[in-house]
Amino acid sequence: MILILKNILQRFFPTRSSLSWLDLEQMPFGVVVVASESGRVLQVNERFARFVGRTRPALVQSCWSQLTAKPDQEGPAFDGDSFRASSTETPVVMAQSFIKPDGLEVRAELSLLTKHMGSGGEAVFILMVRDMAESFQAQDQLRVSEQRHRLLADSARDVVWTMSPLGQITYVSPAVEQLRGITPEEAMQQSIDETLTPESRDVSLRYFQEVALAIQEGHVPQSFRGELEYWRKDGSRFWTEVLSFPLMGAQGELVEIVGVTRDINERRLYEDGLLRAREVAEKANKAKSEFLAHISHEIRTPMSAILSLTELLLSTPLNEKQHEWLKKSKSAGSLLLGIINDILDLSKMESGALVLPSLPLNVQDVLQQVTDLVTDACAFKGLGYEVWVDPKVPHALLGDSQRLAQALLNLVSNAVKFTEQGSISVRVEDLGQEGSTECLRFVVQDTGIGLEREFQSRVFEGFVQGDNAQTRLHGGAGLGLSICKRIAQLMGGDVGVESMPGHGSTFWMTVRLARGEMAGGPVSHAVDDPAVPVDFQGIRVLLVDDNASIRDILTQLLTLAGVDADTAANGREAMAKIQSSPYALVLMDMQMPLMDGLEATRQIRQDPQYRDLPIVALTAGGFDEDRERCMAAGMNDYLSKPFEYKKLLAVFARNLNPAARRSTELLS
Repeated sequence: MILILKNILQRFFPTRSSLSWLDLEQMPFGVVVVASESGRVLQVNERFARFVGRTRPALVQSCWSQLTAKPDQEGPAFDGDSFRASSTETPVVMAQSFIKPDGLEVRAELSLLTKHMGSGGEAVFILMVRDMAESFQAQDQLRVSEQRHRLLADSARDVVWTMSPLGQITYVSPAVEQLRGITPEEAMQQSIDETLTPESRDVSLRYFQEVALAIQEGHVPQSFRGELEYWRKDGSRFWTEVLSFPLMGAQGELVEIVGVTRDINERRLYEDGLLRAREVAEKANKAKSEFLAHISHEIRTPMSAILSLTELLLSTPLNEKQHEWLKKSKSAGSLLLGIINDILDLSKMESGALVLPSLPLNVQDVLQQVTDLVTDACAFKGLGYEVWVDPKVPHALLGDSQRLAQALLNLVSNAVKFTEQGSISVRVEDLGQEGSTECLRFVVQDTGIGLEREFQSRVFEGFVQGDNAQTRLHGGAGLGLSICKRIAQLMGGDVGVESMPGHGSTFWMTVRLARGEMAGGPVSHAVDDPAVPVDFQGIRVLLVDDNASIRDILTQLLTLAGVDADTAANGREAMAKIQSSPYALVLMDMQMPLMDGLEATRQIRQDPQYRDLPIVALTAGGFDEDRERCMAAGMNDYLSKPFEYKKLLAVFARNLNPAARRSTELLS
């Protein structure tokens, strides 16, 4: 109060020569100016006049003793002697009673200051009068507010606490007993090391240092919100969320820090469990991918031998019955290989490991690939086959032509499988451009057995087949349509079906492909057509594979085409042979002992004279990552086991024929 009074005096009484009466009305308290000798009231403000129930004119020139009652027994007396005794300019604070005209006594807190005015040094007494009823009311309100907040803090489930500027805990709510197993009194006596774990203690201390630095630099400290780990009484740890707010005084000093601590241990345990589960899932996915890569290699290698030997036998003189048996054997092997490929593809898609590249794509080329693969099956069953492409479909698009062909082939093959008579039509509709992408709709319509309505909603799920005898008769693993759906979704589209039992089915698939330019012009398929003669006579190639059976089979197959084949069992042996003898092409297995095909290729490419030597990867992996690793190592092309004889020749022709070498299309 003394400091406030001094500040007010400096503001409202700036000189010693006069009193600024007008400024009295702006003062926040009642003010009375009394002559030091006579005790006569010289001036009052309206606030004081209202307080004592009189008018200002009635008060001016009145005697101070007429206004006062007996001194308050709880404070020092205030009388004329007190006026004259206060001869310094240091304020004196005391209690004083006043009598209103109706006889009512009112109490006030009085601040007295002596001020000398004019050159003669005449003294006046300046009294600041504050209604004690208002003070008591404010104190009561403050006390009620404190009790209310204390009650709220005491009943809260979260722990509410306060801390002094020196770091001493001054209050802890009863909820600490439930949270930490200790009483509020025990909590207030604990050190920070007994309260927080070392890591959280360091976090807390850093915050207090930031608060101190902010105050030192004249800034308002920031509040704190973070997760801290506390100790329980039994020595166990648990996680909490802590919010704390620094409360600042009028002079910018730190008064105290108020905080709330909430138990989040269950949430943290759940989040940690999710994190561990994700790590376990990631490890499981990695193990799954490694297993799939291994099992793919282990299955594809013998399958390659079986199918290749079957092709070799079919090229030898056979009677009609033997030829029929071998064709059925080859067909069964191809079916088994298709199921294996579907399972591997579905596993990759489920794990999210399949990423589609964005490469130049021509829809006409994709349709031609599918047509080439289903023409014989349609002819065998006497089915008509038609293809129609919307003229608005761009020739230059970007996407994964291999996966698009795979999805479309699954739809068409499914139609061929379940259609015994009639026809199959394939339509490609342009649904328009959306931004930089073109939306296409592929429609495959057949006149087959159709689907029951309740089965149509599940037909695109994995391992789902119809229950009717016709569906069981045609067999299959029920994966093809599921793979179609996943590929379509990866391409920003979807799939669907409209069907009626006995009236055929219409399957559709939408995809979104980016518009682009076809580099190098359209891809020629002449080298993929076994009917096109390619002269391999006298061409010398090197076959590199650690499996002796595969080396023997490849040698026999290439001999049928007139190729002169040499062999090597690993990368080291291959490098030695390449340096000692010229080859037109190298067929290099990826996985081999001593030195694998990738490392051998990298070392071969370091020699400038072999930078243009065609090297074709031979792998039983069958994954897109294998293809990418081969290209990164410096290989020119990629052939996945098992392969058909015509695909083997097509790869050779594409890489040996200079005109066809420009093609970047890979056959798997």
